[in-house]
Amino acid sequence: MLLLLINPQNCFNLMKKKVKNTIVLAAAIACLSIWAGYSAVNTFLFRQGAFTGVVLPEILTRERYFLLFFTIGIFICGVIIYRVLSEQKYAEQSQRETEVTLRTVTNAANDAIVMVNPQGAITFWNPAAEKIFGYRSDETIGSELHALIPRRYYEVYKTAFGRFQGSGEGAAIGRTLELTALRKDGVEVPIELSLSALKLKEGWHAVGVIRDINERKKSEEALRTHQEQLESLVAERTEELHAANELLRKEIRDRTRTEEELYRSESFLSTIFDSFRDPFSIVDRDYTLIKFNDAYARITGKRVRDLFGKRCYEVLKGRDSVCDKCIVEKTFQSKDPCAKEKLLTLPDGAEVWIEIFTYPIFDQNHNVSHVIEYSRDITERKKIEEEKKELIKNLNHLSTTDSLTGLLNRRALNDILRHEIDRASRYNTDLSLIICDVDTFKAINDTYGHTAGDRALQLVAETLKNALRKADIPGRYGGDEFMVILPETPLSGAKSLAEKIRIAVHKQALELPGNNIVRLSLSLGVASCCSPLDNIDTIVALADTALYSAKQAGRNQVSIMKKT
Repeated sequence: MLLLLINPQNCFNLMKKKVKNTIVLAAAIACLSIWAGYSAVNTFLFRQGAFTGVVLPEILTRERYFLLFFTIGIFICGVIIYRVLSEQKYAEQSQRETEVTLRTVTNAANDAIVMVNPQGAITFWNPAAEKIFGYRSDETIGSELHALIPRRYYEVYKTAFGRFQGSGEGAAIGRTLELTALRKDGVEVPIELSLSALKLKEGWHAVGVIRDINERKKSEEALRTHQEQLESLVAERTEELHAANELLRKEIRDRTRTEEELYRSESFLSTIFDSFRDPFSIVDRDYTLIKFNDAYARITGKRVRDLFGKRCYEVLKGRDSVCDKCIVEKTFQSKDPCAKEKLLTLPDGAEVWIEIFTYPIFDQNHNVSHVIEYSRDITERKKIEEEKKELIKNLNHLSTTDSLTGLLNRRALNDILRHEIDRASRYNTDLSLIICDVDTFKAINDTYGHTAGDRALQLVAETLKNALRKADIPGRYGGDEFMVILPETPLSGAKSLAEKIRIAVHKQALELPGNNIVRLSLSLGVASCCSPLDNIDTIVALADTALYSAKQAGRNQVSIMKKT
């Protein structure tokens, strides 16, 4: 890390300064050595005077001037040559170090680094680019960039790159953009691209630093989804309960504050609790009542001093353990709000229906530390619900019952007959049907009026109910026609039952005003089924045919019709 903090340019300048000083010192020592050698040769070999006189002459001769100038020339040439060679050597070494550093940095980078030359060909491709795009460097160096660009963006890229080639400028230069790139396997991935322009002798080069932001996009999407879900859950809270919960949380957080602040908070909360018209209480993990309003005390029939600081199941139920199916306990265990309806007997003996809600309060470790219990009187609502159920029951009865005779009407008979046909076909059991009508019913209406006709139908209906078994299903099919559905009854048994009905009706005497007595009689048609091909139309048609035969035979008879 220390090496990365040193400025490479300062290091290079320091090296150049040291080299320059070394060159000058070496040249000076060389010149002095030449001068001293020359003086020593003249003194000791040629005996031209004392050594000091030669080295330091008082008056320079022409030869000594020439020697001086020659020595200085050699010194200057040596300095220049040495400096040029040294600077070239250090320049080459610095270039190699720079290339190694650049290669090390680009290879270690987590972001892809890609360079494109003025002709649009890739000239640099680091390992991070291989990891992001899936192409090796030998597959991309010298190739165009189009393989990384989705087809729908390629024309835009070519136009922008054409402008960049001429000026080195573009809308994306010097900016960080979020784009979509194409991997080798054809999968599009989101990337973050930072573009820079680099001017070299052959023209403008584009350098891109690319970061794979796929995971970041997924995280952002997951965070956004989570935030939307959280907002949706928070929105479902009612304003009243949210306010109460926040106040309770504030009370718990403020326990470490001063006595004055605690007193003000408790006084404020007590005012709010007392303002609730419905019973409201708070219990801790030991089921101890730590807060409640006057409405709660009234509904329990207890005094405030008997409730405060006591366990709810002890003071209210006289138990030594939690009550069965206690929703406060359920909230402590599940950490979720709960609700239930309960029939409560008040201290004065009156019974009321109440709806109880419980809400958890969490501590810093997300454990339920307290539970709020809120109740409201739903007696009126329960009464309305019961009335609604009774009304629906009456409407269902009216929709399936003939109002004159009290028997099932035609609609109900058809529904039941379809069901019984399906059941008989499925379980291969017998099913029989009786259709009958009142003989000379029109004459009764015409002679004695419709009131007499209604009384005749009522008398027949009452006789049918008394003569039939529990499993048999009688009903008024329409006008003066009646239908009897006989589940699990063969044709022979149905014929016997029809004969019983005929005799019972014939014994009845219809008493009319004016001491008039009319004897009633029935004609009855009997049929049975069932096979998988039978339906309601099949068996009704058979019974109708049998009824017609009984009428043709002289009325007051039973006729049967078998399937051919």
